[in-house]
Amino acid sequence: MIINRGRDWLIIIMTAFLITGGCFSAFAQKINAFVAPARGFTSWQPAANWEHAMLTGNGTMGAMVMGQPYDETIILSHAALYMPLAQSKKPISQADRLEEIRNLLLSGKNKEAALIPVEQRNIENYKDERDPFIPAFDVDIVQQPDAIHKYQRSVNFETGEAITDWASEKGVFQRKVFVSRKDSVVVISIKGDQPINCSINFNQRPVEWQQSKFVREGIREVKKEAEAEWLTFRSGFKIKNRVGLEGYEGVGRLILKGGNIETKEGKLTIENADEVLLLIKIAPSFDYKNSQLNLLKSALMKVPGDYLLLLKNHAGIHGELFKRVKFNLTTTNDDDNKLNAEELILKAKSKSSKVMIEKAFDAGRYNVISSTGYNPPNLQGIWSGTWTAPWTGGFTNDGNLATAISANLSTNMPELMHSFFNYHERLMDDYRLNANCLYNCRGIHIPAQATTTGWDTDFGETWCLTFWTGAAGWTAGFFYDYYLYTGDKAFLQQHAYPFMKEAALFYEDFMTLGTDGKLVFNPSYSPENNPSNNTSQATLNATMDVMIAKQLLRNCITAAKTLNTDKQKIKQWEAMLAKMPEYDVADDGSFREWLWDGVAENHHHRHTSQLYSLYDHADPDILSKPELTNAVAKTIQEKMKFRNAEGGGEMAFGLVQLGLAASRISDVKTVERIVQWLSSKYWSNGMGSFHNVGGLFNTDISGGLPYLITQMLISAEPGSISILPALPADWDKGSIEGILLRGQVKVNKMEWNGKKIQLKLTSTIDQRVQLQFPGFIDYLTVNEKQVAIAKSYSISLSANKEITIITTLK
Repeated sequence: MIINRGRDWLIIIMTAFLITGGCFSAFAQKINAFVAPARGFTSWQPAANWEHAMLTGNGTMGAMVMGQPYDETIILSHAALYMPLAQSKKPISQADRLEEIRNLLLSGKNKEAALIPVEQRNIENYKDERDPFIPAFDVDIVQQPDAIHKYQRSVNFETGEAITDWASEKGVFQRKVFVSRKDSVVVISIKGDQPINCSINFNQRPVEWQQSKFVREGIREVKKEAEAEWLTFRSGFKIKNRVGLEGYEGVGRLILKGGNIETKEGKLTIENADEVLLLIKIAPSFDYKNSQLNLLKSALMKVPGDYLLLLKNHAGIHGELFKRVKFNLTTTNDDDNKLNAEELILKAKSKSSKVMIEKAFDAGRYNVISSTGYNPPNLQGIWSGTWTAPWTGGFTNDGNLATAISANLSTNMPELMHSFFNYHERLMDDYRLNANCLYNCRGIHIPAQATTTGWDTDFGETWCLTFWTGAAGWTAGFFYDYYLYTGDKAFLQQHAYPFMKEAALFYEDFMTLGTDGKLVFNPSYSPENNPSNNTSQATLNATMDVMIAKQLLRNCITAAKTLNTDKQKIKQWEAMLAKMPEYDVADDGSFREWLWDGVAENHHHRHTSQLYSLYDHADPDILSKPELTNAVAKTIQEKMKFRNAEGGGEMAFGLVQLGLAASRISDVKTVERIVQWLSSKYWSNGMGSFHNVGGLFNTDISGGLPYLITQMLISAEPGSISILPALPADWDKGSIEGILLRGQVKVNKMEWNGKKIQLKLTSTIDQRVQLQFPGFIDYLTVNEKQVAIAKSYSISLSANKEITIITTLK
């Protein structure tokens, strides 16, 4: 029986399964099919579309597994595949009209100021757009059709395998896919308890009618061949820009146990095989006329043709990363642990279960690990099933990318941060040119959105993104945070501090002095909002800009003192800090988003940029002043009105940031509500994350949700640790293992059960830290010695010696 696409085949599955009672366990045991991974998920139906596909990747290549049991498509991608578009010789000369822009803003003509970069772009005929992220090609696998009696797909987060199992009249079969970190190869395995008959071929990703012009203008040629045990794919681009990418190539090597291979109509046809193994490599081409196919074939010949060995080599790296952290709110006996992804997501529509929260935490870390390598995760991670990925599948620096990488340090994956650092360091010359051309400043300016270059491409009348100057400072914060978590002084000296200094150098030239003696941010921008009494997003003194600059200058001062350098710079930065605008409370009692007279708040917006300094840190400038802390609470309350009305709403990473700010002020009910939304409304049946409720494939909260959860449970600044600062009442017991804290501290394990908390910490250095508890303490022991305490306790940590803290709250 041939199974039709769509819902018909599902009827066949369920009908046949009910008739037979699903009695195929005897067959399945032979190939260990239909097993639920210990950490991962199962799904009872194939992906409805590519956004619900199973995901696997090694940070450089990615694979999305979708389709029917007998007609499966594996969409492959490569981190470097951004299709070249035409590029100019330099950014626009916005600096030539900077004084005009500033005068217009000071006189209240915001819209007119925003139009100037648009005009200048037209004058200079600057047509640059971001090179778009595209898929590489599809692997199509067609096996003999038959009535299906049982079906399961699953992803094992610990091994990185995407697995499809099914049983039919012909037997039990299993396909597995993973992308090896050790051997840098896509591995596809097909096994069964009966001989395997199938065809395999490479294909260009289908082009939808509205994409045809885009693809036609960008792709010069596509060549695919099948011969003997080889499949090859070549695609050349029409445009060569300064990035130099001219195309890409892929090679697949087919390895059989038993059976025969025959080439038919561009496909490799396999008959009566005992086992099928396909190994694939993809390589970008910077010299397309000189093919790399033979080199790729030679490389594949050196890869072991043994699935179990390849998996062992890969899982030893991937699995070690993933298993460093474990988060539990339930026990293995919880009934929800037996549910598949569709059932969990359906159940979560009324209320997200604790199992779903755990699953989303694990899935997020898995997705980030799988999509981090050559680059940090882009908006799509490393995957795409469409030629026209939203926002070009790029790196958005005003919140998306920061959220995607936010859990790397806290969830004990610091080495993944180097992809982020390397990406930005590769573009430093572009950032310097930006600063000069746009603002006549030294230092660096990072655009709000980018892919392969660091030049600005967004000059909209509404979204006037060249007016946002905060990206470099925000990025510098991650460089410095890496040092705070790891204590790597060589990194601080050679990478973090040089980057931070260049970001600070921009502010030294950019900021002007106002009539009140305070520094002015002109132009300024609060992504992507406008005041309620002005339709233009172009503004002065956006609070976020002030926060970023203050954080950067303070970090530069501390870093310079640590490295015993730049004493004159320290004095200059301290003088700048003394002249920064003061945070303020709006007329409605909320925390002001723009620190300029006459600018009204606009709470009905997905961003909460004015709370930036509470995303990652407990900002003392706010938390030491009750009136500002109360204003933050009011802003969160107003934002939640907007979010409640939309049932969570679009732009999930904005929820993460709102939750982080709420966590810093211990607004537990808000944090709990946000985690309920984030874990229930923004996940595919393949446990990929979404940008909006129920759709728009996007990686942001794959990093953001795990980070938010860690900060709810335990957060730190150097010298201070806050324990359970925002624990939901429903999380009456649980544990988390292996997370990292600022100040070079590792939480080996933290458990809580009612009012009892047990904490095991290890520091890499000798230090003294202050423990902050969520309430007054009835009982406290440190390494089995009882101590008397009220609400906080100063404790000595010896280098590399575990300390056990047990406490009972009153």
